[in-house]
This record gives sequence, C-alpha cells and structure tokens, in this order.
Amino acid sequence: MSLLVVVLLCAAGVAGGYGLGQAVDGARSLLAGPESLPADKVAAPEPLDVGGPATTCKADAVELQLSSSAPTVTAGSPMSFMVRVTNVGRVPCLFDGAAASRAVTITDDTGKETIWSSAECSDGSRPLLLGPEGVDAGEVHWASVQGCAKKAPAVAAGTYRATASLEDVPGATSEPLTFTVASKAKPKTTPTPDDGAKGAADGTATEDAAQGGTAKGGAESDDGTTDATPDDAKTDAEDAADRAADRKAAADEKAATG
Repeated sequence: MSLLVVVLLCAAGVAGGYGLGQAVDGARSLLAGPESLPADKVAAPEPLDVGGPATTCKADAVELQLSSSAPTVTAGSPMSFMVRVTNVGRVPCLFDGAAASRAVTITDDTGKETIWSSAECSDGSRPLLLGPEGVDAGEVHWASVQGCAKKAPAVAAGTYRATASLEDVPGATSEPLTFTVASKAKPKTTPTPDDGAKGAADGTATEDAAQGGTAKGGAESDDGTTDATPDDAKTDAEDAADRAADRKAAADEKAATG
C-alpha cells in the first residue's frame, strides 16, 4: 500500500514539473512518522523529596565565605570575622552553626603555624537546617592574641591568614583571608615644669656639694699650701648644705606658683 502511494506521488510530482528528486523527498516527508525525542527527554527527572528527613550537609553542597572587620588591627585589639554559609545544593541539609563548629583559624602567613582557633576557644552547638540557596551568617571575635588563655600574649606584628571551616562538614573550607597586625605605638613623654625645677635644684645641690668638698679638703694659703682645720671644713660644708637647701626651696616654690 505504501509503495503504491510513493509511486502515485512521484508520478504526480513529475507530471507537475517538480522533477523526480523533489517528488521522492515529498513522499518521504509525508510517510515519515513523528520526530523522535532524545533519550534524556523521554522520562521526567526524578522529583526531589524535600519533605523527607534532612541529612548533614556535604562539603560540595555548602559554600563558605570569610570577611574581616578591617584589613589591619593593632596587636592586642579586638577583631571580628564574618562567616557566611550558603547551601548551594538541591535539598535542605543540617550543619552546626555554633562558633565552636563554624571555626575561624588564624595562622602565620605560610599557613603552617596555628596562632588561634575559635574551635578551641568556644563550646556549645547550634544545629541549623539550611534550605537550597539559603544563607546563614555569624560573627567570630578574636582579640589578636595567641591561644585561648584569658591573659594570652598579643601576637607579634606581621602578616597573618584566616580560614573558615565547618567542623561537622569535613572538607568545607573558605578561601584564606590575609590581614596585617600592626605593633602598638609607644607613648610619648612630655617634660613638666616640676621636672625642670627638680633638675635645677639637683644641679645646684651637686655644685654646692662639690664646693663643700673643696672646703673640707682644706683652704689654700698665700704660699700655695693647704692649711685648714677640721672645724673650718665642717663649717664650710654646713654652709654649702644650707645654701643648697635654700635654693631647692626657692625652686620648689617657683615651680608651685608658676
């Protein structure tokens, strides 16, 4: 039957002036069945069971982003880090959002020596269910010190690295964040009027004591020899001490009124 239809169509095409080739193509288009679909479009994708029990997030289903409150901090000063967790998977999943699990680890600039970690300095848990494309953000605070002790020493000035991770999701880490710790500024000392008066008085007392020492050593006679008695030397030393005391009292009074 189909062969008869092809013959008739070819004859009609030739008679109409279309030629044998065009007549055959027309016959094929009429006899062809419906266009076949690709294999991946034949069956619908398996629906997601979003109402089923949630499981712990996988490393490839979460994305961690880490940012800092400032690119530079003074040694011993507080610093904050923001950790953002995004579910990039297709189903809801669970993770621990507490600071002990949402850990920020500080290392040296090589990443080999650990300086501080919130996982070691915090405790507790905060289970969170994160839906697809859901985001949860949390802060982690650091005092730019070494270790978790209350009076831990401040870190030295230099370059450091911070990395965020999820302790209950192995393999889930952020890109390292580089920042700088600056040294503390040394306090400047400004001289006061009291310091100047005290220095002047001390200098005067030293000069008088030297003069008193000369008097105690003896008085020079006309012929160049030293001729003095112990009583004379004692009297001269006492006079020098009295003069020094008077000058110091005058300097203190001037400083107090000035």
